[in-house]
Amino acid sequence: EEGVNLGKWLDTQRIQKKKGRLDISLEKHLEEVGVIWDLCKEKWKNSYRLLVKFQQRKGHANVPDSHKEEGLNLGAWLKDQRDQKRKGKLNIRHKERLEDVGVVWDVFKEKWENNYRHLVTYQRREGHANVHQRHKEEGVNLGTWLMEQRKKKKTNKLDISRERLLTKIGIVWY
Repeated sequence: EEGVNLGKWLDTQRIQKKKGRLDISLEKHLEEVGVIWDLCKEKWKNSYRLLVKFQQRKGHANVPDSHKEEGLNLGAWLKDQRDQKRKGKLNIRHKERLEDVGVVWDVFKEKWENNYRHLVTYQRREGHANVHQRHKEEGVNLGTWLMEQRKKKKTNKLDISRERLLTKIGIVWY
């Protein structure tokens, strides 16, 4: 520590190891004291471990954007993984591991499909899909969601496939 920047020195050792130029005895000594060679890999593994912990506790892997777990912004990390996948830059093994724990790639699509399932349940039970604006199904404000779908249709912003699904179960568009 006396005048030596340990972080810089360790970075140099990591570079030397990556190039195959680090003395094997020094490498072993550094490993014995817990030096991590690949910081990015280690950070990913730790973040994934926290995601698994979240999933086991909550029963899903839909981490809110600002959620922190053990000081790490897990929501931001998961958003970054989704962004990388969307751009085609996510490591295939990482993608598979995230899917294994239940990560949903398109959160908005998943939410729409979940609301639609609630609407279908309501329609089957009640015999119609004329949901009151304040009606909730399992905590989902189904009436408000349906009103939003009607507004989207009126302004030509509702996807045609979604419009067809809603029409098929008897939505009255007004």
